[in-house]
Amino acid sequence: MRSVKLNFTFYIFHFTFALASGCLVSAPPQPKSWVVSAPRKPSLEVNVTKVARLGSLSVAAPYDKPAMAVRRKDGSLAFDAYNVFATSPSSLLRAPLAALLSESGRFGRILPSSSTARTGTTVEAVVNDLSLDCREEGRRIARVSLSLAVVENREVKEFLDGEGTADVADGDYSAAFSAAFEKAVSTAMAGASLP
Repeated sequence: MRSVKLNFTFYIFHFTFALASGCLVSAPPQPKSWVVSAPRKPSLEVNVTKVARLGSLSVAAPYDKPAMAVRRKDGSLAFDAYNVFATSPSSLLRAPLAALLSESGRFGRILPSSSTARTGTTVEAVVNDLSLDCREEGRRIARVSLSLAVVENREVKEFLDGEGTADVADGDYSAAFSAAFEKAVSTAMAGASLP
């Protein structure tokens, strides 16, 4: 009788252990990836005789990681491993920046940096802030700030700075960061001197 009771206890113990270990070693949920996009509509004011090149686009540390940077209530910065950008921010922001610069009409047609065509104007970009601001209770705000350097004939002609924010009330980080990025670029372009 004692042997049957020990065997039963042994099997119960192993069953419980196997069940618990299955829960403990199960894979964590996959991160949700987000993109940043821009409208792809050509401006009616685009000067088709002008052509500019989009040069380098860099994202300042610590915002240069795919993991979303989150500013906490105490002002410290953390990284959200479950909400990530689909690729590195510098790669992700190149196409939207080119589309927004083209749409502005200020530089005419925008060529990618890989183009071999000669242009007199190059636009270099640095993203200084790409974060989710959670310092205010119950609100999440996508923040973007950037600096553009307009280089003409190898000489910096002007620096353009812009900032943009968008509320993430509905949880759609792609839409919020896209809107904030568009506002930052349009704010920077508003400070540009006329061609």
